[in-house]
Amino acid sequence: MFTRRQAIRWAELWLSCWNEGDFDTLLALYRDTTRFGNGRSNGTFARDHDRTIEAFKRHWAAVPYGIHSVRGDLERVSWDPEARELTIVYATDIGGMQLHGCDLVTLDADGRVVLGEPCVGVVAEDESAIADAQLVHAAGHSAERGWS
Repeated sequence: MFTRRQAIRWAELWLSCWNEGDFDTLLALYRDTTRFGNGRSNGTFARDHDRTIEAFKRHWAAVPYGIHSVRGDLERVSWDPEARELTIVYATDIGGMQLHGCDLVTLDADGRVVLGEPCVGVVAEDESAIADAQLVHAAGHSAERGWS
């Protein structure tokens, strides 16, 4: 079972792989059978939202100038150890506009993604509009800055 510190380190690795364009290591964090999308519907996975790892590989490959061209900064991490659900909240700058997003992932016992749901698209022109922004920034962005 992951501890909170391990979940934060996993999120840092995930975002670092994204930022560096390390496609192979990033994909190694996912099972070949990983499903993506808003998949919950009455407690079962909604087939019309099913997307496999192959579809996600095509999506990542289609990002203009490569995945590393859209760099993210880790904002916060939420971890539910019983459900093995990890929420990674990040921010990126696209053309001078702050874009916030998150990825919701469910991990297996080996720490690999079995269910993923990317949620991108919250634009904040004024960071004060983001709830608890000062608290998040005061807490730091990595284990070295005091996350536990």
